[in-house]
Amino acid sequence: MEHTANGTSRVKVQLDCMLENAVILSWENLPHNFEPGLVHIEYAPGMVLDYVKIWQLVAKGTWNLICEYWMVPRPAGALPRLTFSNGYHSEGLAQMLEEIMQHQDDFTPTTGPGAGMIQVSRPSEERKQIAGACMKQAWNQAGLEPIPSIDAA
Repeated sequence: MEHTANGTSRVKVQLDCMLENAVILSWENLPHNFEPGLVHIEYAPGMVLDYVKIWQLVAKGTWNLICEYWMVPRPAGALPRLTFSNGYHSEGLAQMLEEIMQHQDDFTPTTGPGAGMIQVSRPSEERKQIAGACMKQAWNQAGLEPIPSIDAA
């Protein structure tokens, strides 16, 4: 819990919940020519995330990289912080990852057992609505600019 300047308190949303919700809200924008319907979010747990990689299960034991986001400074002319792979692209996911990674201090880091790996299965309509409501609330608390893919949820 964090106390604000006016003396009120607010609960920070878990960072891994934000990453999971970003994938859920982008689900329809990612190609799903696969049966399992499973996405894996990988990161090195800590107070600040250095990177996030998002993978899609395409067959038993076979994962395709959807995208990766790196926080480490890049030399001039290097690839951007966020890159999509294997023909994947989602503008909404790109915008949400950019905001989440650049404003990590607005969210509670996840540490302890299980940190560093999130598995997301095909979301129901109800789960998409819950993800959208959570993201809107977290975005408002952090004072971030609205993102259309969140507002549409």
